[in-house]
Amino acid sequence: MKVLALINTNLVSENDVTMLSDVNIAGTPIHCGLIELERPSFKEYELENEHFVLVKVDAFSCNYRDKAIILKAALNMQEDVNFQAPPFAYFGSDFVGTIVAKGSSVEQFEIGQRVIPNCAYPDPPFPGVAPGAVTNEASRGWLRLHKSKLIKIPDHMDNAVAAGFSIGGQTSTSMVRRVNLKPNERALVLSGRSNTSMFIINNLTRMGIDTTVLSTSEWTPEEQELIKPAKLCHIDRNVHKWEEEGLGKFDVVFDPYFDLHLEKAVNQMETGGRYITCGYKNQHPDFFEYEDENTPNHLKNIMLKVMLNNLSLIGNCIGTWEDLENAISDYDENKFIVPIDRSYSIEEGSEFVNRTYNTRGRLGKAIMLYEEESKVVN
Repeated sequence: MKVLALINTNLVSENDVTMLSDVNIAGTPIHCGLIELERPSFKEYELENEHFVLVKVDAFSCNYRDKAIILKAALNMQEDVNFQAPPFAYFGSDFVGTIVAKGSSVEQFEIGQRVIPNCAYPDPPFPGVAPGAVTNEASRGWLRLHKSKLIKIPDHMDNAVAAGFSIGGQTSTSMVRRVNLKPNERALVLSGRSNTSMFIINNLTRMGIDTTVLSTSEWTPEEQELIKPAKLCHIDRNVHKWEEEGLGKFDVVFDPYFDLHLEKAVNQMETGGRYITCGYKNQHPDFFEYEDENTPNHLKNIMLKVMLNNLSLIGNCIGTWEDLENAISDYDENKFIVPIDRSYSIEEGSEFVNRTYNTRGRLGKAIMLYEEESKVVN
């Protein structure tokens, strides 16, 4: 199977792999290439495989968290050869795959069934199995995984959608559940073009919640149509006080990047409001941008506002098994608003990575399709 990988050019001859063009992430060149990986041995009746399955990845995508993982791997490869960096590194945490082998105690899956990751957190899904992200190496193509870390998907969910569904669906469903929205409350969704935010908007509009979406990017009329009846508010990234934009107050604020927005967000909240966040932008020192210096996040100001207005600050890491099940059961291909930006063939691996992390105007995920029968969507 041909797979996409990061290539350590200090250890691997470029004659032994198919090199692709480099991609620059935060000032570091990422050497991308294609390598052949044989199907690994998996003996169904060995005790060590009793609760495991072998999955062949059909398609995968990257989340924001993977950006720092890719960058760290590339920086490791640039160190001295004695540093023991690997010859190849794989990446990606969302995928869809097909079960090609299973252990003797795996009853919930059949050979040939399509599955996506179950990243349930914080409770372990099975004794001795760690909760959270299923893999950081979806591009490897072959994954030996515990049965509790996967969930089957319906036939009407195609590979391109499924390859970018798990973390966004599970996280957004958890966030909406935990803030306990009431029908007459107002919700504000920040960084509206982020994938998690689009999943949240999808959930809120389906519930009939009065929703405002804040974004620093321009939206085409077609893109604005996707999120209706949610209201879109375009704002300059360097604006220090959102009050001047006439947004009004909100009962709930959803924020994928607390380090960009927290102080501004608490100033827009009704008494007793809830702010919930699932991540932050500057997950690596090299991600820091000049504009970030103008982002006020003064702890004293934030906590005074929280205390005086009886606000709740909620942290959210992924979600439960039930959150993912609910996200899948609620999926309707005719009403699902989270778009696919573009699907790529494996020969377009560098374009896929570049589009994922270096295109601010992207709406929806870039998807890498491994399965040859899958249609590449432009």
